[in-house]
Formats: sequence, structure tokens, C-alpha cells
Amino acid sequence: MDRSLFAFFNLSLIFGAAFIGMRLYMASNPDLGQVRGSRLLGPSVRAWYFTNLDPFEALFERWGVSPSAITIAQLIGSVICAIAFACGLIYTAGFMVLASGTLDIIDGRLARRTGGASDAGAYLDSVVDRYCEFIVFLGLMVYFESGWMVWAILFGMLGGMMVSYTRARAEGLGQDCSVGMLQRPERIVILGFASIFSSVVTHMFGGDQFLLELVIVLLAVFTNITALQRFFHVHRGLRERGADG
Repeated sequence: MDRSLFAFFNLSLIFGAAFIGMRLYMASNPDLGQVRGSRLLGPSVRAWYFTNLDPFEALFERWGVSPSAITIAQLIGSVICAIAFACGLIYTAGFMVLASGTLDIIDGRLARRTGGASDAGAYLDSVVDRYCEFIVFLGLMVYFESGWMVWAILFGMLGGMMVSYTRARAEGLGQDCSVGMLQRPERIVILGFASIFSSVVTHMFGGDQFLLELVIVLLAVFTNITALQRFFHVHRGLRERGADG
């Protein structure tokens, strides 16, 4: 079977199964009151995905796998993802982006499930998240080598770092900062699926990775807009708090 047809068939099975699973899950009328959503990933999508992760979390708990080990596995997955991007294996890299992002979800949920949540674990997770994002973008830079796309990737890297920094600094000042269009889960989903779709489209119709390039540019723009959203939100809140004090 031709590689492009195989990729398309594989992708159809995955999205078909996801669509059916989502419909069945929503038909059960789940309680979404405790699940936080966003503009892109609503409570229903997140709750459905979390439910599908339960068996893996139970398995890791039974095997005695620590949340920190999952965090390190996430870092290793990001390195593999970066290598895949650098080697032009865009389809594989897309799945690795999603897999690494899933491990980032599991480590925190496993920590809460086993009662092993700690400040040290949360700090390790935050630091590894930053390294993971940087490593993935580094793989993209190697793939595109030079030209304007490298600047778009650098701008996207800056935006991602600033989105995280503005929240961390705000929380250090005791100010809520859970706002913005493109938080880290959204960036992972967009980059992962864009890589997969871009690879399929390129294999079927030829040409460059136009879809991936477009999404990288959009991520670069909207991550920095998100960082600015958070800056103005926090700055306004701090000024109001200072005025009240």
C-alpha cells in the first residue's frame, strides 16, 4: 500500500474511533462541573480524554511507576519528537508531540491519584515542560534549516516561553492568570495534529509542508498575543489590588 494512502487510512481510523468514543461518552451525560475547559478544548473534550487515560493511570499505579518517572519519560518523548522533526519524519513527530503531551497530563493526575503530589514534583514538571517545548522547536529549526521559517519558529518559541513565564510570575505574586487563547495544551494539540495532517497532505498531493508552516506562523502570532493577554490581565489585577490596599 502506498505510504500516503496508509497514512490517510490510519488517520481515518484514529479520528473515526475518537469521534465515536466522544459521542458515546457524551450520551452517558457525564458530570463536567469539575473540568476546566478553554476556547479550543472545552470541558467535554477534556473530560472525555481524561476518562480514556484512567486505565493507563491505574496500570502505572499498579506497577508502582512514580509521577516523576512519567515526567522524565515525557522529556525523552520530546527528544524523540525533535529528532523526528529534524529528520523530516513529520508524521511520526506529530504523534510524538501528542504522546509527550499526554504524558504531561498523566504525571500530574497520577500524583494526585496516588497521593504523591508535592511541590518538588510540581517544580520538576514545570521545568521539564519548558525544556520539552524548547527541544521540540529546536527539532523544527533543524528541519527548516534557514530562511524566514526559522524566525517564525524563534518567535513561536519566545511566545510559548512568555505564556508560561507570565503565569508563573503572576502566581508568584498571588494573582490569577488562567486566561489566554493558546495555553500549553492547545499548543500541543494544534502542533501535533497540524504535523500529522501536513504530512498526509504532502504525501498525497506533493509540495512542501505548507500546512505545518502555516500553523507554526499562527502559533507564533497567537502565543505572543496570549502572553500579552496575560500581561494586561495580571497588570490590571495588580493595579486594582494595589489601589484597594
